Parts: sequence; structure tokens; C-alpha cells
Amino acid sequence: MLDFVSLFAVEPGRLGIAYAFCLLNSATEQDVLLKVGSNDGVRIWLNENLVHDHHVARALVVGEDPVPVRLKKGQNRLLGKVENLGGSWALSVQVKDNDEQPAQGIASASATERFSLQDIFSVRWQPSPVILRTAQGEAQLLQAEILSNGLEEVVCRISTAGWPEEKIFWIGDVPVGNRMLEFQLPVVANDTPLTISLESKTHRQIWKEIVLQKPRRRTVYLVQHTHTDIGYTRPQSEMLAEHLRYIDYALDCCDATDDFPDDAKFRWTCEVAWPVQEFLKRQPPAQVARFLRRVQEGRIEVAGMFLNMAETATENSMAASLQPLLEFKQKYGIPVRTAMQNDVNGAAWCLVDYFSGIGVKYLTMGINKTRSLLPFDLPTAFWWESPSGKRTLAYRAEHYHLGNVWRMHEGRLGPLRDGVLGYLAQLDQNGYRFDHAYAQFSGYHTDNSPPAVITSRLIRRWNEIYASPKLRLATAHEFFQWVEEEKGAELPVYRAAWPDWWTDGFGSAARETAAARTTHVSLQTSETTLALAAWLGTPITAQARERLQYAQEQLLFYDEHTFGAAESVGDPQAENTRVQWNQKSAYVWDAAKLAGMLRDEAFATLRENLPTADVPTIAVCNTLNWERSGLIELFIDHEIIPQNSARRIIDAATGREIAAQRLHTRTEGSFWLLWVDKVPALGYKILRIGETQKTVPPRAIAANLLENAFYRLETDPATGDILRLFDKELKVELVDPNAKWKIGRLFHEQLNDAQRQLKIGAFTRTPAKNVRLLGSAGGPVWQSVQFSGDLAGCDGVKWEYRLFETTKRIDLHFTLRKQPITDPEAIYVAFPFQFDGGKFAYEAQGGFVTPGENQIPRSASDWQTVQNFISLRNQSGQVVLGSNEIPLVQFGDLNLGKWQEKAQIAQPHVYSWVMNNYWFTNFSATQEGELHWSYYLTSTAEAGNTAAVQFSWGARIPLPAQVIPAGRPKAERQSAASWLNWPAANIILVAARPSPDGKGILCHLREVAGITAKMELSEIKSVKKIKQMDEVNVLGEILQKNLRTVRFAPYEVKFIRLRAQ
Repeated sequence: MLDFVSLFAVEPGRLGIAYAFCLLNSATEQDVLLKVGSNDGVRIWLNENLVHDHHVARALVVGEDPVPVRLKKGQNRLLGKVENLGGSWALSVQVKDNDEQPAQGIASASATERFSLQDIFSVRWQPSPVILRTAQGEAQLLQAEILSNGLEEVVCRISTAGWPEEKIFWIGDVPVGNRMLEFQLPVVANDTPLTISLESKTHRQIWKEIVLQKPRRRTVYLVQHTHTDIGYTRPQSEMLAEHLRYIDYALDCCDATDDFPDDAKFRWTCEVAWPVQEFLKRQPPAQVARFLRRVQEGRIEVAGMFLNMAETATENSMAASLQPLLEFKQKYGIPVRTAMQNDVNGAAWCLVDYFSGIGVKYLTMGINKTRSLLPFDLPTAFWWESPSGKRTLAYRAEHYHLGNVWRMHEGRLGPLRDGVLGYLAQLDQNGYRFDHAYAQFSGYHTDNSPPAVITSRLIRRWNEIYASPKLRLATAHEFFQWVEEEKGAELPVYRAAWPDWWTDGFGSAARETAAARTTHVSLQTSETTLALAAWLGTPITAQARERLQYAQEQLLFYDEHTFGAAESVGDPQAENTRVQWNQKSAYVWDAAKLAGMLRDEAFATLRENLPTADVPTIAVCNTLNWERSGLIELFIDHEIIPQNSARRIIDAATGREIAAQRLHTRTEGSFWLLWVDKVPALGYKILRIGETQKTVPPRAIAANLLENAFYRLETDPATGDILRLFDKELKVELVDPNAKWKIGRLFHEQLNDAQRQLKIGAFTRTPAKNVRLLGSAGGPVWQSVQFSGDLAGCDGVKWEYRLFETTKRIDLHFTLRKQPITDPEAIYVAFPFQFDGGKFAYEAQGGFVTPGENQIPRSASDWQTVQNFISLRNQSGQVVLGSNEIPLVQFGDLNLGKWQEKAQIAQPHVYSWVMNNYWFTNFSATQEGELHWSYYLTSTAEAGNTAAVQFSWGARIPLPAQVIPAGRPKAERQSAASWLNWPAANIILVAARPSPDGKGILCHLREVAGITAKMELSEIKSVKKIKQMDEVNVLGEILQKNLRTVRFAPYEVKFIRLRAQ
């Protein structure tokens, strides 16, 4: 063993290359194994022939690489070359026979030319952090790492002023190389200087003032769980059932260790709630009772996250994900104190608001830092605050398999001791201040691992030998409870979002991700529609609520972090890859089908509260709490409006004709686009389909110029870009004239690295070519210009710019047909704005984020995941941009390969990252076929969040509408009305749902302007007299009853239950 750091007396982090030479004298010609271990890269030559070449950085494991060689009789020349890329720097070589026993008849002549026998090259004295249990009481260890050319009859003497006599240790002979010796000494109460002598047959060396440090009494909490991948290791159809079996096995493991010491008793944390929900539904009552008993004992803990969620889910979906906890609490008495999010490296900001009222006090993040930056320099506990200041104690833990890195699953003390002590030393070096530490592990070193009891036997044996560090098999909350009680007052506070680096992988399935986004808002709309019907007195069946819950669950399974097989990129056509992707994508398509059915089901519950007329009408509903105008796409049968004729569509409340355009036609009917003005908040408006009128053909407009009262939009016929976009209200040009690519430029990116490593300079980017102007036209709703072109990796692309006549809004629509390409590539749309002093903010899950400012350090900075809008703001107003389908953006520049610790935005440019296949595992290797996506854009003098929310939510959240055939008029019904409303525009309704108990509705509210606000019961306008207003939590449990006023802190989320008379 050669320790080059000691030999060369250099710092451990210094870069360098070392060579080691050795002569092996073999009595015979023979086959042997060279068992090589090294830090970082190593090459071995035998008799001038390269026999071993390893280039991957790693920790040294003695004998890790077996190298079969043939020694000739006599002298063999062995040369090693070892790189140092930072940290330790060492080489070990053992010579074994083919049975891995010490080889016979071989003598080493290493170092004999330079050093004489009995030389001590170096000794490193290091107090060990362990405290031993011995027959004489507790003892602490002093370690000596000796590098020598061999010593005989070694004796070590250790003394200090406080001891009655010196301690003498008879060691005997020490062989050539690196040898670790340990000396048991009395436990000192303070740091104590020692005098040490090391004597051999011919050599003596003395050290003075070696300090024996007072040992820290430490505890390590070891939390066993299985990391829940829905797929990845095996198909979902296998793994879903396995996770129920694992709970059964965990119960058996509890039984098997009931007579163990308490710290060694098997304990299990159910990482996510979904398997527990299914276990409670499906297992026999006796098994459920057995599970509940272990939960009450504290041997099993249930964590609160439904699954390990990505950042693509909405805030409403995240609220839905917590609903199983209500049944856990009320039906089964299961306390849920902790949430675990493993593998993923971000978490939804809205969770802090939701957790605060339901008893979930702690969040642990077992981050996998692959393709990301790890927040903080060491495991860190902190108070994570929501935008309004509600708190959760969060912990950035190590990787969720840290205990498996220590090889706990092997049941061996040696590797465990090396792992634990090395880790604690690393914590100390990095400034970790707690005497308690935390590590997660699984029964086996794999995701989706079953539980195992071998670690209980290992921990029992450890604690019999060592008084410190004490190891405790714990459930997740135990460590965090200690942190809260002992260190809570000194923890740092972060009021910041925690964006997820891994959401980029959802761009590998742009069509499914787009479908998930549109389905989210469809379900959100239908849920609120059902709540309005319930408010009006229509009973909502349990079956309807169950259908809604099931659709939400399907979306959650799409938005959880496991996308496909481990080999999805390396072997994209493998059966396991195809099976897993088919099952994964089925979640979103099932949800989309259910959402379509629920949309009609929800609207049907409102029909009896809507007026009818003697002519066909269109009922339009608004599920948001402000009066809004918007676009409706509606299919109308040709019996209502014949194919070759046009009808006037009249706003029944105002008598004015609305703007309408026929989009395209089928045999039985046509798709229409209708612009509806001023639909009342949480209410409806009726449109009358009137008499036939003459069809007005689209008006001709200039090919490269769209202009109305709001904007002047000029395109480049050669490229299809928006060259200029002048805002007539703000009197500003919005396109950066110096940008390489202007607004709307579609371009392809190729990653020139087969290993898919994101590095600056590794990309080739090419825009759409052979651009052709397809046409331009004006209509009642908008005027538009259309282009087509060629784009790398695609069988053609088309795009259209729509300048609305009815409101200050521009839409951009794109369509491409993607070729099935597995080489790493991506597609973008450019939005290089010009806006003096503008600063970006975007809407995350339940809050607004300024990139690089209010986000957890080292969370996703090169790209972000947007919910409903991006805002570019200055003193005079803002530009607002969003997409129905595409969540990923890069701010300021094309940032891939930068790996910024903090987002740096030098210019007001945005790049919409439409699709990519840059991952090397889990996500899809390719995508193909037609994809349509769009953006909505406006600019306004109002620079606040309320204006951005109302525009983007209004553009993205549909106005439910349905054609009602002619019938008997209901004279008592108004042609437009609001069923429920309140005056505070800055308190938005995220969604509403019927109360689980059937008594009223639950309103999910969020303050968006960043100011204090209140909701007065007396100011709420309702068609039903309000009997009671209660504040509840996300589960609907009452926090405060019979309120007259509900007060909101800036950005606060609250849940309110309203009950009618």
C-alpha cells in the first residue's frame, strides 16, 4: 500500500500523477491475480506490457480490480501510474493465486535500493471518533497509520500528565507497506496532549503534543425504507403489487426483532402514501390491524407524500395528492408527521402551506445529485417557509442509499465502521454542528428494494461493541424531532422555492406532458363546476367524487418522477423499455379520457340552474372568481348551425353580436371559436344562436404586417420571425433588435456528446429553413399569418401568429412532425424581449419566483418549470407569456452546460424548451409524430401579480360551455349571473370542491398581490344565503369555526368552507 499524500507531503486535494515501481521475483512461471485498488485513474504495466487501465474517479477499495497476469520465472518488472483528481491518493497491489490466496514463491524487491530495512516513512496519528465498550469500562481509540519498509519487535508507549503510568502496547512485527494500528486509551474529559514513542528492534521515534481530543457522543439515526420507483427496475405492473408485499414483509421483520434491544429493533418508514392507501384497501382486516399496531408502537411510520413528485404537477393536484391522509387520520388513527421526497431534487413550494395545517412538521429530501447541483455544502436542516411565512422543518439529506454505500445490507461490521466513521469525519471537516446524524438505506442496494432484517442484527452487534457513535434503527421523524427540540431556534430560514433540476426529462415526452397540463386544468375546472352545482343545491354523488379522485391519481402517476426503464435510453427498443413507457404514458391518456367525461358530467349538474330559450343557446360558465372575457372552442352540430350558413350569436345580456369564427368542419358539425365578453365571476352567461346571416369571407391583410388598436406586428417572410412588435399603449418596441433570433424563431439543437453530458460548447443549433409564407387573413376574433418550413429532425413544421381583435393578446401556434431520432437533440422557440430594466418572475406551484433570488441555493437554475406565466417587469409595466402545453424555459440565454449555482440573467430573453432527449436513463430516448403547442402573450401597464394571474389563468383555464337546444323558456332565469363572489380581486380561487361531508363547499384560496387582505362574510355575494364560514386545512378539517372575517397575510394560502342555509 502506497499513500502518496504522505510520501510526497502534499495536500490531499492537489492534482498530480505518481509512479510506483516494484520487482517481483518468481521462483516459477505462474498465473497470478494482481488485486489492484486505487483512488482515481490507474494504469499497471508488467514487463513493459499494459495489463490494467482504469480511468474512473473513485474511493480506494483494496483489491477492487482483479487483474489476471502471467509471471515469468525470475525477475518481473511491475510499474503503476496513479492519477490524483482531488482528495486521497493511494495505490494498493496484492499478489494472489487464482483462488485468491497469497501467491507462493514470490519475493518483492520494492524500495530496497533507496530505503534501508526498519525505516519508518511516515506515521499519521489520528484520534478515532469511536468509544469502545470494554471489560474495564469505556475506552477511546487512537489510530496510527504507519508507512514503513518493515519493522520488527515494535513497542508503543503513550503517556500524559494526568495518568498514573504510561500505557505500553506490544505490537510485534509490522510488515512492509501501510498498516493501521489502534490503541485503546481512557476516555478523556478534555483535549489532552500525549507523548508517544514508537520503538522497534533498530529504530525509535518520539512524538510530543499529539492531542487526544475529547470524543463527541454521537448518535446516527438509520431509516430503512424502499425507494418507490413506479417502474424503472421492473415494469409498473409488477412493482405496484410489490410495494404492498413489502409492507407485509416489514411486519414480519418487526416480529422477528421484538426481543432485540430497542435501538436494533426493525423499523420501517413507508416512503410514500400510495402503497399504504392500497394496503389498507386490499389487505385482510387482521393484516391491517397488525399494521396499525406497529404504527402505534412507532415501529412503522407513514410519510405524507403520495409519490415522489416532479414539478410538473399543479398546486391543485398537489392538494389532491394529500387527500389520502384524511382517511389515514380519521378512519385508522395513523399520525403523519413527516414527508419524504427521495431521488428528486426539488419540491413544490405550495406543500409548505398545505403541511402547516395538517400536522406534517418535517420534510426530508434524499436527493440524488445526478445531473444537478446539490443544495448546501453538507446535510442541512432549515426552516423552509412558504411565500406567506408558514414553516416546515426541512432537511437536505444525503442520497437515500447512504447506508447502502456503507454496505449495511451486507451485515458486516468492517465496511459499516469504515463508512460511518468516514462519513462523520467528513461531516466534521465540512462544519456539521450536530452530534446527531441521519442516514437512509434500503434492505438491498437497489430502488424498489424489499425490507431486510440483517441490519437489525448488525446494529445490535455494533452497539454491543461501541458506546459511540450509537446507531439507532429509527423511523423518519425521530431525527427531525430531535433537531426541532434541540436546535430549532438556531436553524437558518429560507423563504424560497425549491425548483427541480429533473423536470427537464419531461421534455422527452412533449406530447404526453402537454396532455397532462391541459388535463390538469380540465379537472380543475370540472371540480369547481361540481362545487358550484353543490352550492346551488344539486347533490354530488360519491361516485362522481370517486371518478374525479381517480382521474387526479392518474395524473399524479404521470407527474411522479419515474418515467420508464433503467435502460430506456441505452436500449430504447427493449421489451422492458417499451412496456414501461406504454404503461407510463397510459396514465395521462386515461386521465385525459376521464377528464372529458367529467367535463360533461360536471356541466350536467348545473343544467337545471341555467335558463333555456325558444332558440338554441350556448351556456358559458366561469370557474374563476373574477369577471373575465375569453375564447371558447366549441363543437356545434350542423342541425344547430348548418354547414353552409352562418348564424348571428348574440350575447343575451347585452343584445350585441359576439365575435365568432368557424375553425374547421366535420360531417356532423363544426368547431367554432367564440369570443365571449364579461362572463360573471363564478357564474354564467347565455349566448343566443340567432337568425341566419350572410357568410363574411376572411378579409385580406398584408402578408408581413398585422396591426390593430393594441400592437403593430411585423414579420420577416424569409425567416418567419416576429421582427418587430410595437405596443401602442406602452409606446415601446418589445423585440430585441440585436438578438440573433427574433420572437417566434423555431430552432433545433444537437448535443455532440454520445455520453449526453451537458457542457458549454457541445451544441450545434440550426433554425428552421426554407421558410414559406402560407397566407394571412383577418377575422372577427383575430388576424393571423401562417408559415411553414423545414427543421432538423422533423418532417416539416408550421406556425401561426394570431393578433386578437377582441383584446390585447397575441397567440403563437406551432405544429411539427417529429422524426424518431435517438441521438441527443432538442427543439426551442425564442422570445428575445426588449424591456428596459426588466426583471423576470414566474409562477411556480403556489408562489412567484424571481430566478436566482427567492429559490433554495443550487436548486434548478439553468432551466425552470413554469406553471401559468412568465412576467418581465419594469417600472412602467410588464410583458406576460405562458403556454398551455410547454412548461420548460431557459432565462436570459441558452444555459445548458453552465450548471449555475445561481441563475444569472444578463438579458431579457426567454427560450421555451419544447422537447429534448438528453437523459441517459429513465426518460424517453425518442419521440415521434405530430405535436401542436401554443403560447399566449400580452403587455400591460399594470406591473403587479394580479394582472399577470388574471391574464394567464384566463388564457389557460377554459370557460366551460355547452349548446342547449331550443326549449321552453325559463322566465325566472337571468341571462348572466354570478352565483358566488367576493370583492378582493387579489384573493384568487385556485379551485373549489364539494365538501367531503356533503355540507357546503371547500374553497382553495391564495393571495397574489403580496399585500394583507381579508374576506368579510358580509361582503360575499351569493345566490344562496351563507349559513357559516369556517377556516379548514387542505384536508377539510376545521381549524376555526363560524368566522365573520378571514384575514390573509401577503401570498397566504387558505382553505375556506362555506355552508349555505
